Amino acid sequence: MPLLFIAILGVYQVLLFFVHSAVYKSIVDAFGWDPAWLAWAFGVLSLTFVISSLVVYRYSNAVTRTCYRVSSYWFGLVHFLFVGSFFFYLLELIFYGRDVYVSPALLGVITLGGMFLIHVYASWRTGKPQMTRIDVALPHLPDVWKGKKIVFVSDIHLGAIWTVGFAERIAAIIRSENPEVVLIGGDLFDGVKCDPEALAAPLAALRPPRGIFYVTGNHEYVNGGIDVFMKSIRKMPFRVLENEAVDVAGLQFAGVDWKDTVGAEPYRQVLADIKIDAAKPSILIKHEPSELAVGEAAGFSLQLSGHTHQGQIFPLQLVTRRVYHGFDYGLKRFGRMEVFTSSGAGTWGPPLRFGTKSEIVAVTLKQA
Repeated sequence: MPLLFIAILGVYQVLLFFVHSAVYKSIVDAFGWDPAWLAWAFGVLSLTFVISSLVVYRYSNAVTRTCYRVSSYWFGLVHFLFVGSFFFYLLELIFYGRDVYVSPALLGVITLGGMFLIHVYASWRTGKPQMTRIDVALPHLPDVWKGKKIVFVSDIHLGAIWTVGFAERIAAIIRSENPEVVLIGGDLFDGVKCDPEALAAPLAALRPPRGIFYVTGNHEYVNGGIDVFMKSIRKMPFRVLENEAVDVAGLQFAGVDWKDTVGAEPYRQVLADIKIDAAKPSILIKHEPSELAVGEAAGFSLQLSGHTHQGQIFPLQLVTRRVYHGFDYGLKRFGRMEVFTSSGAGTWGPPLRFGTKSEIVAVTLKQA
């Protein structure tokens, strides 16, 4: 295991221990409840997410998957409670600083209890993909494509948490739209040890008239699993767009590999080798909405991306908005190129959505 990875893991574990310590202390201060086992319980729980993550990336069985699911839910809950702890001490500071006595237990119920209810809502909200419909006008669009529908889905994250049942729900929604073509924008798999073919079988059963196109995301590369995932994907009726473009009835679909397009220079070379026809409309499938100037300069009409999850949990969209310069979600224009970034269908880490949505995108093509 590389030393840098171990160091990062160590820092992350220290932060998790701090979060658990803060929540533990706020519970004690709020409710005066401090049985001997509680401190030990929080100490052990602080280790569960890192340990279960390391194990589930190596081994796939009912025990490892269950442990990972439970630790993921707890990971999400303890961070919500951490926010509640912050507000608990803030309210104490405000009230007691003005000589106003409010029962600590009442403050605990309001802050910690409130965040617990928000966590329940965020858990309920996730895993329920919604259909987002947009119209996009492309220049020189052939008549055969006018008014036709393309479905784009990304960041499904099939693995220990999102399994075949989730894939079936997504496939049913896609099928109901009767799309001309389906585009899968990376992170089809979460990267954990699993049976990729079994998990993705409902999506492989889709039969849109002009096919299913797929590009890699960063999670297919997690833990060196790219060869395993690609071997399975190539057995499915997906056309893998690996730094290449195909012309489908006058509309060009280009797809780029995630790893090969990290950084402007490698990405620029990849697009130079693809050589699209600038006189025809083109759709670029790129997992991450980065280096937009490179894609726009290459002459693409529309870029479809995912990766960001739009932060997944409020207020993290403030971070993704900053990192991706406002292109972390939605349909926007960059120069001559339209860009749509999806918040994704699945989740990474805790299965939570708060302030964002799980989505599948239907794109209806219009003539510019």
